[in-house]
Amino acid sequence: MSDELSLMINLSFSKGGAKAKRQFSCKQTVDGDAFTHGVQAIGTAEEEVAQGADLGTPGWVLIINLDDTNYVEVGALTGEYTVLIEAGKFAFYQHDKNESSTILAKATGGTVNIEYFIIED
Repeated sequence: MSDELSLMINLSFSKGGAKAKRQFSCKQTVDGDAFTHGVQAIGTAEEEVAQGADLGTPGWVLIINLDDTNYVEVGALTGEYTVLIEAGKFAFYQHDKNESSTILAKATGGTVNIEYFIIED
């Protein structure tokens, strides 16, 4: 089967008279059939985002920072963070399966709750 994952973005910008609007959608084929969704407290020491026993290699990742003060850093390798999520914001990205099959996170300034949705590659 193909095209199991549908993605869509609706972007609009308006400030000082400048305006831009763009919509984009695509379908992606995924090899796996598992996903996980949850809320996790992330502390100031690096830790793994819980992927569940049935999820193999993470593919598409959505992380929402539920904190209203601190940000969270996310990466695939120990001590290397490629995604920074400010308080109250989110990140959606395709995990680099060539680097690692784990998602690592670390909060700054204090423990934050994140909501995550991970779809197997």
